[in-house]
Amino acid sequence: MPVGPVGPNDPTSGQRYLLLQQFQCDALAQSVQDDPGAAVWQAAAAVCKALQSDNQQDWLKASLAVAATPRIPQTQCLESTVAATSAAVLAQHRSTPGVPLKATTAPGLACPRHLTGLTVVDANLTPIASTSRASGPRSGGTIVRLDGYYVRVGDVLFDGVPASRESVFSYDGDYQPVYVKVPPSQGRDTLRISITDTVDISGTVTFFYDDTLPSSPAPSTGSPASTPAPQAPGPSPSSSKPASPQASASPSP
Repeated sequence: MPVGPVGPNDPTSGQRYLLLQQFQCDALAQSVQDDPGAAVWQAAAAVCKALQSDNQQDWLKASLAVAATPRIPQTQCLESTVAATSAAVLAQHRSTPGVPLKATTAPGLACPRHLTGLTVVDANLTPIASTSRASGPRSGGTIVRLDGYYVRVGDVLFDGVPASRESVFSYDGDYQPVYVKVPPSQGRDTLRISITDTVDISGTVTFFYDDTLPSSPAPSTGSPASTPAPQAPGPSPSSSKPASPQASASPSP
């Protein structure tokens, strides 16, 4: 399994992923036995058990469990990683019958953090009807949601400079989307927005100043902020955002 999230406040999927990564097959199976919506984790526990025992009956149970797993959307990065890994283990077992398999840590991250887009919202954080890009008046004040996958945000940066605390309109802590209030243009035509997390996060997004739009501009296309799940303890959040839970949630071995 590639490195995934670890931290005391990780969501349920992160806790399950950690059990699987640590090869705690029985603990994972017990954690999902009464959850009818956890088919992908139940299948993973069955594959984990088959790897441990190398018993044909366990491999049969694993095969049936994987076959019963519904299609997982890629937006659920942990679950989709687990589903792909379970299927790959079964395929390897079938192609090399009688050869014991050894579990190792795959390269990379299960859920790389990234910033992919902006969505303009109203004061109630409801997305406003769609247009081709995130835009608003030069006077500032437009509220935008930062879309992508991130865990604990340290700073929101406007053109590379940490934003003021007042600019962060809403942030409820780890794995939650960040909403920021765009500052006045001060002669700029665009505003480049990026964020820091407890590990590197790729991507920047652009807000366009445009006074020809209605007073309530519309959002650009962009992926919804995820939850992630997905990632070792990092530094405490900076003062550039509202206080958030003091939790660790970054990918670690």
